[in-house]
Amino acid sequence: MKSTYLELLFSLLCLVARCQCQNINGHLRVASCHIQNSSVHLSSPSANKLSLIEAKLIGMLAVYLNFTYEIHTPTDVLQLGSPLKINDEGSWTGVLGQIVRHEVDLTTSFGPQLYSRSRNVDITVPVIVDNIVIMVPYPQQHSDILDMFDMFSPLFWTSFIAVNFIVGYAIYCVAFLKRAEDKHVLAYQNVLMKGVGITLGQGGDFRHHSLPCRMIVGSWLFAILVFNNAFTGSLISMITNQKFQYVIQSIEDVATDEDVQPLIINESSTHSEFKESTEPIFRKILKRLEANPDKLLVSSSSNLVELLLSDPRQVLILSDLLADSEIEKDFRKTGKCRVTVLPNKIKSRKNSIFLQKNSPFTKTINKQLLLLTQNGFPGRSHSIGHTFASRCYIDERKMKNDKRNRRVSPLTVYDLRGFSVNVGMLMISFVILLSEILFAKYQHRHRITGLTL
Repeated sequence: MKSTYLELLFSLLCLVARCQCQNINGHLRVASCHIQNSSVHLSSPSANKLSLIEAKLIGMLAVYLNFTYEIHTPTDVLQLGSPLKINDEGSWTGVLGQIVRHEVDLTTSFGPQLYSRSRNVDITVPVIVDNIVIMVPYPQQHSDILDMFDMFSPLFWTSFIAVNFIVGYAIYCVAFLKRAEDKHVLAYQNVLMKGVGITLGQGGDFRHHSLPCRMIVGSWLFAILVFNNAFTGSLISMITNQKFQYVIQSIEDVATDEDVQPLIINESSTHSEFKESTEPIFRKILKRLEANPDKLLVSSSSNLVELLLSDPRQVLILSDLLADSEIEKDFRKTGKCRVTVLPNKIKSRKNSIFLQKNSPFTKTINKQLLLLTQNGFPGRSHSIGHTFASRCYIDERKMKNDKRNRRVSPLTVYDLRGFSVNVGMLMISFVILLSEILFAKYQHRHRITGLTL
């Protein structure tokens, strides 16, 4: 009989635990640094992408776990926040500060799992993955006809031109020494002109067919053939492939180039990553941030794009989700891409939401987050509020209002702007020719007048 009562009691406890694990059935205080209220609409074009993801996440949790909620935003910094000292367990800022002080029950703002956070709050299972990226000014396509002179080094061009003059002089000397008494020898300038004609594929004949001359011309023409093929291949590559010049290429450039100014949002998760990371590159950049915090640590309320563009040597290190939102907002405002992110990601990280330490809701929310992960929420979250940001990424740029993206042929008038130099030289040559003709006519008329007198 006693064992029967124990079995019934155990079954009742299991049933209660099961109900508590499945539903919360209450009202929760939720902290967020992106949602200002609980009425964020997913179709709103002005909504931040992070706020859309957070609103979607907390909405799904509220429906599945049967609870209501109210949004609380931090009053100090609109970021997840960090401890005032790395080993301080009491003084925190931002959303995490609200959790530590028990002002809220959980956060809908997500962030990476860091050791300092695990000591002070409960961390759920990963709910979404993002990347730390570098936002830079949008690079300009570098394509100019004058770039053909950059295909080879100045030393090569100098040597090539000098060798052509030497070959021409050698041909002239051989022709002069092997000349016959009844044959005319080409002048040196004529030899050069015929050599230029052969080089440019216009044909030509040196009128001398001795064996030494043929050996010189044969070796010279072989070198010309190699040069023409190399030059043609490089030219085709230049005019068909888009070349973009970034301020930097990787995080290593930020760490080593003292002229580059790395900007990071103050008290953001990226800032916390740099403060707690042991990687040498992160530590080196952190030292620069701490040496000049007023300039390099920016507020989350700033216009990040305008701030980035205020100095061409500045770069902004942040989450790719936030970068999407800023690029989207600026594209809607200006109608063009003014910033982009480097193709190389700095670091991928798994993000969780946070609850009070030893919270009774942690197990329940973890279970529901695992179910959402199993149903593909992390992957779908990146497509929430699909934006124009991808148009400003170099790898998949599809902006229709950019003429250089609607090319029928590889070249446009913009790419051939270097020919203006050639046009100017032709005009100068025409003026000189016209002056010579007028001067010759003047001399001829003056001579006739002198003879008449």
